Amino acid sequence: MMTSRSGRRSVRRLVAILLLLAVLVSMPLLSAGSALVVERNIEAPEAIIMLASHEWERLPAAAALARKHPEAVVLLTYPAVPTPYNCHLCDERIDWLAAEGVAAERVRVLPQVTNTYTEAIAARRFMAHERLTRLTVVTSSYHTRRALATFSTVLRDSGVQVGVVPASGTRANPSRWWLDAYDRSYVAYEWAALLKYRLQYGVPLWW
Repeated sequence: MMTSRSGRRSVRRLVAILLLLAVLVSMPLLSAGSALVVERNIEAPEAIIMLASHEWERLPAAAALARKHPEAVVLLTYPAVPTPYNCHLCDERIDWLAAEGVAAERVRVLPQVTNTYTEAIAARRFMAHERLTRLTVVTSSYHTRRALATFSTVLRDSGVQVGVVPASGTRANPSRWWLDAYDRSYVAYEWAALLKYRLQYGVPLWW
Protein backbone atom coordinates (compact mmCIF):
# COMPACT_ATOMS: atom_id res chain seq x y z
CA MET A 1 0.00 0.00 0.00
CA MET A 2 2.79 2.43 0.87
CA THR A 3 4.53 1.58 -2.39
CA SER A 4 1.31 2.23 -4.31
CA ARG A 5 0.82 5.64 -2.67
CA SER A 6 4.46 6.52 -3.31
CA GLY A 7 4.07 5.49 -6.92
CA ARG A 8 0.97 7.66 -7.37
CA ARG A 9 2.78 10.64 -5.84
CA SER A 10 5.69 10.11 -8.23
CA VAL A 11 3.31 9.97 -11.19
CA ARG A 12 1.57 13.18 -10.07
CA ARG A 13 4.92 14.93 -9.68
CA LEU A 14 5.97 13.76 -13.14
CA VAL A 15 2.70 14.95 -14.67
CA ALA A 16 3.08 18.34 -12.93
CA ILE A 17 6.64 18.69 -14.20
CA LEU A 18 5.59 17.76 -17.73
CA LEU A 19 2.72 20.27 -17.64
CA LEU A 20 5.07 22.99 -16.40
CA LEU A 21 7.55 22.19 -19.16
CA ALA A 22 4.76 22.28 -21.74
CA VAL A 23 3.68 25.71 -20.52
CA LEU A 24 7.25 27.04 -20.55
CA VAL A 25 7.82 25.73 -24.06
CA SER A 26 4.52 27.05 -25.41
CA MET A 27 4.80 30.57 -23.95
CA PRO A 28 7.26 31.87 -26.60
CA LEU A 29 5.13 30.28 -29.32
CA LEU A 30 1.97 31.92 -28.01
CA SER A 31 3.79 35.27 -28.09
CA ALA A 32 5.11 34.80 -31.63
CA GLY A 33 2.56 37.21 -33.07
CA SER A 34 2.86 39.94 -30.47
CA ALA A 35 6.67 39.76 -30.61
CA LEU A 36 6.57 40.85 -34.25
CA VAL A 37 4.69 44.07 -33.50
CA VAL A 38 6.83 47.03 -32.42
CA GLU A 39 6.40 50.78 -32.43
CA ARG A 40 8.97 53.52 -32.12
CA ASN A 41 7.75 57.10 -32.21
CA ILE A 42 10.08 59.93 -33.09
CA GLU A 43 9.34 63.60 -32.65
CA ALA A 44 8.54 65.66 -35.77
CA PRO A 45 9.57 63.26 -38.55
CA GLU A 46 10.90 65.02 -41.63
CA ALA A 47 10.01 62.10 -43.88
CA ILE A 48 7.32 59.42 -43.66
CA ILE A 49 7.83 56.33 -45.79
CA MET A 50 4.97 53.97 -46.52
CA LEU A 51 6.26 50.60 -47.60
CA ALA A 52 4.62 49.02 -50.64
CA SER A 53 2.05 46.21 -50.31
CA HIS A 54 -1.03 46.06 -48.06
CA GLU A 55 -1.87 49.64 -49.07
CA TRP A 56 -5.45 49.27 -47.83
CA GLU A 57 -4.14 49.36 -44.25
CA ARG A 58 -0.80 51.15 -44.63
CA LEU A 59 -1.95 54.14 -46.68
CA PRO A 60 -4.60 55.42 -44.25
CA ALA A 61 -2.05 55.16 -41.43
CA ALA A 62 0.58 57.03 -43.46
CA ALA A 63 -1.97 59.71 -44.38
CA ALA A 64 -2.97 60.17 -40.74
CA LEU A 65 0.67 60.59 -39.74
CA ALA A 66 1.26 63.00 -42.63
CA ARG A 67 -1.69 65.14 -41.56
CA LYS A 68 -0.26 65.24 -38.06
CA HIS A 69 3.13 66.35 -39.41
CA PRO A 70 2.34 68.63 -42.38
CA GLU A 71 5.99 69.59 -42.92
CA ALA A 72 7.07 66.01 -43.57
CA VAL A 73 7.63 64.68 -47.07
CA VAL A 74 5.77 61.42 -47.84
CA LEU A 75 7.76 58.66 -49.53
CA LEU A 76 6.26 55.80 -51.52
CA THR A 77 8.28 52.87 -52.80
CA TYR A 78 7.68 51.46 -56.27
CA PRO A 79 8.59 47.83 -56.97
CA ALA A 80 10.81 47.02 -59.93
CA VAL A 81 8.06 44.66 -61.11
CA PRO A 82 4.77 45.87 -59.61
CA THR A 83 1.96 43.38 -59.11
CA PRO A 84 -1.36 43.55 -57.26
CA TYR A 85 0.37 41.70 -54.42
CA ASN A 86 3.49 43.82 -53.89
CA CYS A 87 1.86 47.19 -54.67
CA HIS A 88 -1.92 47.22 -54.47
CA LEU A 89 -3.39 49.94 -56.77
CA CYS A 90 0.18 51.11 -57.25
CA ASP A 91 -0.48 53.92 -59.72
CA GLU A 92 -3.43 55.27 -57.74
CA ARG A 93 -1.68 55.82 -54.43
CA ILE A 94 -0.93 59.53 -54.90
CA ASP A 95 -4.58 60.26 -55.72
CA TRP A 96 -5.56 58.05 -52.81
CA LEU A 97 -3.35 60.09 -50.49
CA ALA A 98 -4.80 63.32 -51.87
CA ALA A 99 -8.27 62.04 -51.04
CA GLU A 100 -6.96 61.44 -47.51
CA GLY A 101 -5.81 65.06 -47.25
CA VAL A 102 -2.16 64.73 -48.29
CA ALA A 103 -1.24 67.03 -51.18
CA ALA A 104 0.44 65.39 -54.15
CA GLU A 105 3.26 67.94 -53.95
CA ARG A 106 4.40 66.36 -50.71
CA VAL A 107 4.80 62.89 -52.22
CA ARG A 108 8.01 61.42 -53.62
CA VAL A 109 8.29 57.97 -55.23
CA LEU A 110 11.38 55.83 -54.69
CA PRO A 111 11.55 53.40 -57.65
CA GLN A 112 13.11 50.04 -58.43
CA VAL A 113 12.83 48.39 -55.03
CA THR A 114 12.51 44.65 -54.63
CA ASN A 115 12.08 44.05 -50.90
CA THR A 116 12.25 45.71 -47.50
CA TYR A 117 16.05 45.84 -47.61
CA THR A 118 16.17 47.73 -50.91
CA GLU A 119 13.40 50.02 -49.67
CA ALA A 120 15.70 50.93 -46.79
CA ILE A 121 18.60 51.55 -49.18
CA ALA A 122 16.42 53.83 -51.32
CA ALA A 123 15.32 55.69 -48.20
CA ARG A 124 18.93 56.15 -47.07
CA ARG A 125 19.86 57.67 -50.43
CA PHE A 126 16.89 60.02 -50.35
CA MET A 127 17.54 61.13 -46.76
CA ALA A 128 21.21 61.79 -47.57
CA HIS A 129 20.37 63.73 -50.74
CA GLU A 130 17.79 65.89 -48.97
CA ARG A 131 19.85 66.15 -45.78
CA LEU A 132 17.02 64.92 -43.59
CA THR A 133 17.58 63.22 -40.25
CA ARG A 134 14.22 61.95 -38.94
CA LEU A 135 12.35 59.15 -40.73
CA THR A 136 9.22 57.24 -39.74
CA VAL A 137 8.36 53.95 -41.43
CA VAL A 138 4.70 52.98 -41.80
CA THR A 139 3.94 49.33 -42.44
CA SER A 140 1.69 46.44 -41.42
CA SER A 141 1.78 45.43 -37.79
CA TYR A 142 3.44 42.02 -38.26
CA HIS A 143 6.05 43.62 -40.53
CA THR A 144 7.14 46.31 -38.05
CA ARG A 145 9.90 44.33 -36.30
CA ARG A 146 11.64 43.36 -39.55
CA ALA A 147 11.12 46.83 -41.02
CA LEU A 148 12.58 48.60 -37.98
CA ALA A 149 15.53 46.20 -37.77
CA THR A 150 16.23 46.51 -41.49
CA PHE A 151 15.96 50.29 -41.71
CA SER A 152 17.97 50.75 -38.52
CA THR A 153 20.70 48.48 -39.91
CA VAL A 154 20.83 50.14 -43.33
CA LEU A 155 20.72 53.68 -41.91
CA ARG A 156 23.14 52.94 -39.10
CA ASP A 157 25.87 55.62 -38.92
CA SER A 158 23.91 57.83 -41.35
CA GLY A 159 22.76 60.23 -38.65
CA VAL A 160 19.13 59.40 -39.44
CA GLN A 161 16.79 58.63 -36.57
CA VAL A 162 14.38 55.83 -37.51
CA GLY A 163 10.91 55.27 -36.12
CA VAL A 164 8.18 52.81 -37.05
CA VAL A 165 4.39 52.95 -36.80
CA PRO A 166 2.14 49.89 -37.27
CA ALA A 167 -0.90 50.42 -39.45
CA SER A 168 -4.17 50.43 -37.56
CA GLY A 169 -7.45 49.09 -38.87
CA THR A 170 -5.86 45.76 -39.75
CA ARG A 171 -7.46 42.36 -39.36
CA ALA A 172 -4.36 41.07 -37.58
CA ASN A 173 -4.81 39.75 -34.05
CA PRO A 174 -1.27 39.35 -32.66
CA SER A 175 -2.30 38.15 -29.20
CA ARG A 176 -4.43 35.33 -30.72
CA TRP A 177 -2.52 34.81 -33.93
CA TRP A 178 -2.98 31.03 -33.97
CA LEU A 179 -6.78 31.29 -34.31
CA ASP A 180 -6.92 32.64 -37.86
CA ALA A 181 -5.35 31.36 -41.07
CA TYR A 182 -4.37 34.90 -42.13
CA ASP A 183 -2.45 35.48 -38.91
CA ARG A 184 -0.84 32.04 -38.92
CA SER A 185 0.50 32.45 -42.45
CA TYR A 186 1.68 36.04 -41.88
CA VAL A 187 3.40 35.23 -38.58
CA ALA A 188 5.14 32.18 -40.05
CA TYR A 189 6.23 34.22 -43.08
CA GLU A 190 7.66 37.04 -40.98
CA TRP A 191 9.69 34.79 -38.68
CA ALA A 192 11.09 33.02 -41.73
CA ALA A 193 11.86 36.38 -43.32
CA LEU A 194 13.59 37.59 -40.16
CA LEU A 195 15.85 34.56 -40.23
CA LYS A 196 16.52 35.06 -43.95
CA TYR A 197 17.40 38.73 -43.40
CA ARG A 198 19.72 37.76 -40.58
CA LEU A 199 21.58 35.32 -42.81
CA GLN A 200 21.47 37.31 -46.05
CA TYR A 201 21.86 40.91 -44.86
CA GLY A 202 23.10 40.66 -41.29
CA VAL A 203 19.90 42.26 -39.95
CA PRO A 204 19.47 41.34 -36.26
CA LEU A 205 16.39 39.43 -35.13
CA TRP A 206 15.89 42.00 -32.36
CA TRP A 207 16.50 45.73 -32.47
